[in-house]
Amino acid sequence: MLSRLLLVVSLFVFTSVNAFAANQSLSPKTYQALNDIQTLLIEEKYSEVEEGLKELEENLTPGFGLALTYQIHAQLFLAQEDSAQALVFFNKALELEAMKAVQAVSLATNVAQLYLASSNVAGAIKVLQPRIEAAEEEKPGSTNAMAFITLGSAFQVKQDFINAIIWLKQGIARAKSPRENWLQMLMAAHYQLKQYPQAISVLDQLIAINESKEEYWLQQASLNQLLNSPKEALKVLQLAHVRNILEKEDGLITLVQLLITQGVPERAGRTLHDLLKQGKIELTEDNWKLLASAWLQSRERKQAIVAFIKAAQISLASDKKAAAKLYYRAAQLQFDESDFVGAITSYSESRKLGINGKKAGMTLLMQGNAYFELEDYVNAKLYFSKALKEPNTTNSARAWLDYMEQLELF
Repeated sequence: MLSRLLLVVSLFVFTSVNAFAANQSLSPKTYQALNDIQTLLIEEKYSEVEEGLKELEENLTPGFGLALTYQIHAQLFLAQEDSAQALVFFNKALELEAMKAVQAVSLATNVAQLYLASSNVAGAIKVLQPRIEAAEEEKPGSTNAMAFITLGSAFQVKQDFINAIIWLKQGIARAKSPRENWLQMLMAAHYQLKQYPQAISVLDQLIAINESKEEYWLQQASLNQLLNSPKEALKVLQLAHVRNILEKEDGLITLVQLLITQGVPERAGRTLHDLLKQGKIELTEDNWKLLASAWLQSRERKQAIVAFIKAAQISLASDKKAAAKLYYRAAQLQFDESDFVGAITSYSESRKLGINGKKAGMTLLMQGNAYFELEDYVNAKLYFSKALKEPNTTNSARAWLDYMEQLELF
């Protein structure tokens, strides 16, 4: 988490000598020397920069000029990827207390970021918070967004989400165009505090910035579900689906499940069927069962039968008992739809795959029923006789056999 936050806030503010000179007193000689050194730094002439800085540091008395010298020295070490030494010189510059508060806050932001990079969260907060407060007191509204974001990220790492929100919101408000990852941090802080409506509001901003990022839509739908607002969650996912943003199977399945639970199972069935055909959702047993459920609830029984049989065929390789139950469910629907030949086949498959308990007897009884409806009385008697031997279907089977005997007498 820390490394990600550092990527978010890591933007050092290299303030030029010219910017400071406009507000502070520098002798012409010191001003020119610092300006020349900064030019050498830009040109990456590091040895010449080091030489010039050491000379100034030896000759300057504590004050504004020396503070600027220390700051440029820190920038030299940063350019050479020596953050530890950079931190030493930034702190030296701050300790002189020679800058105005509005100038020192930029320097303190750099120091805080270096502290964060070394996991010294307490140090980052200690150096930056009082300087932001002093700068705002000296000149309200003068502090740039990055200072607030850096402080907010420090509280975020500390898991002090209340303060993280306070400072992050101020930083975001100061920016003309808030960065996406700043808003991500703010949303995460609201989520950690279970402030779900506020998190949803920040996600609205994130979606406006990066509409194509599927994760934002999924997070917003999830938060609406946590708030017991399934209709709102469905609206979010439907809009994302219409805009071709939803791609992850979990999100698509959630969309289908919400369509079912919110009373539009027929649309759920059509949506899931299309997704399965397009290969956007894996052809698994669970997904076919979900499709069967959608078709059943929308009274599309024939399509539900196809889905149950597909689910059974897929589950054959891994779970024969599950496949047996699925064939049994398909057979029940086939019988209800007067597809007696299909019911016979499915009941037989269910039994072959090891359906047990009361359902084993029911497969024999219902298979006898199916043969009876087809006027195949020989097979009807055969299966009623088999059902007679099952404890839970003995009485029903006996009644059917007696009935058939009476028919024969007439």
